[in-house]
Amino acid sequence: MRLLFILLLVLASVVVGAGGAWFLRPGSEVMEVGNAAEDPQDLEHYSYVELQNQFVVPLTEGETVTGLVAVSLAIEGKKGEEKTILHAEPRLRDAFLRVLFEHARADGFQGDFTNDTSMAELRSRLSAAALDNLGQIVSGVLITSVTRQDF
Repeated sequence: MRLLFILLLVLASVVVGAGGAWFLRPGSEVMEVGNAAEDPQDLEHYSYVELQNQFVVPLTEGETVTGLVAVSLAIEGKKGEEKTILHAEPRLRDAFLRVLFEHARADGFQGDFTNDTSMAELRSRLSAAALDNLGQIVSGVLITSVTRQDF
């Protein structure tokens, strides 16, 4: 019975992994979505560019790494500027990592780090970094996922 359970667990993991890989396959970096509360005419002017790889931020105490935070981001920008945003991804990743490391050093990922205030502050700092790098083609940065793993 135990062997059957393990076999079913492995099979379920493979199916879930394959499904995730299918949904996250290459070529899906530009995602056009909207918020129902926004004016539909405004949505026609913006698109969302999902950055391909997560940002991994180490959490430290002194010189010891105590955990990791993985963050996924999307850039909200003017429609038609998706290629410009993707072309600038290395610069954006560098700027975003600086912000995320600074946030981690200030204990921004400790305690209830997903509360509205903390996330709004982080989103604002990430958006400012995007604006510094790309100017007015960017209207904001969205935090699409945050995962914390303690060791």
